[in-house]
Amino acid sequence: MDSNSKKMNIYQRMSAISNEVTAVAKNLNVGIGKGSYKAVGDADVLAAVKPLLAKHGVYAYPYNREIVESGTLEKDTQYGKNIQLFMRMKTTFRFINLDDPTDFIEVIGFGDGVDTCDKAPGKAQTYSDKYCILRGLLLVTGDDPDQYKSEPVNAVKTQKAQPPKPPKASGNDRMMAAYPPREEMERVVSEHWKPEQLDQILLANGYPAIEALPDVKLVTLYNKASRGTQNG
Repeated sequence: MDSNSKKMNIYQRMSAISNEVTAVAKNLNVGIGKGSYKAVGDADVLAAVKPLLAKHGVYAYPYNREIVESGTLEKDTQYGKNIQLFMRMKTTFRFINLDDPTDFIEVIGFGDGVDTCDKAPGKAQTYSDKYCILRGLLLVTGDDPDQYKSEPVNAVKTQKAQPPKPPKASGNDRMMAAYPPREEMERVVSEHWKPEQLDQILLANGYPAIEALPDVKLVTLYNKASRGTQNG
């Protein structure tokens, strides 16, 4: 990248990449027989955009994933009932300006995965990643999911993903909740002792700076400072 390109923000870089992607190849064969068709696969998208991401100093990765829904799909076939695993995943994809990592864009995409075995999570992940990249860079592929007829299913059994339970507060967390914020305690301690006195106290306890003090040690010094005690 030249010096002018390095000054570009993430929006300018994304726009430049979008303008340079001329086409995304359709190398994925979907289905068999008369109902088969060509589609854009995950590998096709990466092959088209990776060189341009590198050229314009942008790094992209899935910042967060969330299982929105999961369950089973059931349909009748000539061999009897077919039960498949189903998963819907929400992915937050982050595009980062490599010259300023605080400058980034996040794109949210959803992907569904259906499989008779254990590939439903991987399919959902791949689809959500692919659509985040396509939508984030405004890439046109010619694929339209609405043009393909969905196969009927007899029954759908799904369950919403439950939010994780908040972790139980530890003894240290309960202790700190009874005191002011750590920054405030550090300020009180720093103002109570002279700099050279505080340095001696910290070194005697094996810590190079007040920021390195464990919470328990800081609380002890804070209590002494609050009481006006000079001994560390």
